[in-house]
Amino acid sequence: MQLLGFGAAQLAAIGAIALAAFVVRGVSGFGSAMVGIGGLSLFLPPLQVVPAFLALELLTTAHLLPSVWRQVDWRSLRWVIGGCLLATPLGLGLLAALDAGLMRLVVSGSLLAIAVAMLGGLAQRWAPKQTPGPAGALAVGAVSGALNGAVGISGPPVIVFYFATTAAATSRATLIAYFLFTDLWALALAGAGGLLTSAALPLIGVALPFSLAGIWLGQHIYLRLDEAQMRKLVWSLLALLGTAGLLNALR
Repeated sequence: MQLLGFGAAQLAAIGAIALAAFVVRGVSGFGSAMVGIGGLSLFLPPLQVVPAFLALELLTTAHLLPSVWRQVDWRSLRWVIGGCLLATPLGLGLLAALDAGLMRLVVSGSLLAIAVAMLGGLAQRWAPKQTPGPAGALAVGAVSGALNGAVGISGPPVIVFYFATTAAATSRATLIAYFLFTDLWALALAGAGGLLTSAALPLIGVALPFSLAGIWLGQHIYLRLDEAQMRKLVWSLLALLGTAGLLNALR
């Protein structure tokens, strides 16, 4: 049996990965690309997966922004987005030239190390007590933009930047806004560069219902968490994503 060009096993895997990815997004405000792109790229071409997942994130999470608008740290986010906008074309230009596996290995290893340090309390000694100023925000945005264009995983620098320095609710809200802006920008550039082809449309069609269900479930889980639980969940999730990324890159 086939649907939109996918066999039964592929359909089941796409549904499960999309559901898991967007439960994570609904809870924390991030993580869907790291789970979804990492999982789907195990059996589908990255040039099909990355544009499709950018579109899925826009379709499933745009409605979250109005509800968290007042919690977003717009003062720092404008600088982060500025850096990301400038560097994303560079990342897309490097997409065909860089070894994506090596890039994911470096990013995942760094993410795992930071998450373990935060869970153990070690990083609390040197983490800033407030969100750094424009220069720091611009630099974080530039690194994230380059990663977003090159391998579709812009999240780690910005996630650490906010969750290490601001309240969990503010961090989640700001990340929701950040990822909506960056996904829109990367998707526009991918379309202009011919990367958003008809191959991505069937994947979007199959994954969208599962993605919407995942967002709904993730939001309900988030509402049951307090500040301490949310922070522990975020750093545990980042440690898990870092480990999974390392294993996939090594494979």
